[in-house]
Amino acid sequence: MDTLLDPITDVQDRVVDGLKSTKQPVVDAVESVTKLVLDRVPQLPAVPFAGVFPTPLEVIDNQTKFATKVVNTTKSIAVAAAKAAAPVTDQLLDRTGSPVSGVKAA
Repeated sequence: MDTLLDPITDVQDRVVDGLKSTKQPVVDAVESVTKLVLDRVPQLPAVPFAGVFPTPLEVIDNQTKFATKVVNTTKSIAVAAAKAAAPVTDQLLDRTGSPVSGVKAA
């Protein structure tokens, strides 16, 4: 059965596909700039206190872990609230046979 989520999911898929399509052009641009810099300045000096700075990959990994925790926590809250509201929403949406009906929020 089609729902109102179907067109939303289609748009979301197109957004993700659009983001995926930017990967190679971004990588190519960064490689070009990197090559240009290294051609002009083959030996780059280390910045002062370089040991305390994370690498770009370390920052990305750290921020991805944080974003995942935020998404999981907010999902947990939203699911618990939706389960608590299920007795009303099940009736409004005619989902009385729904497995979440009457389930207590965690």
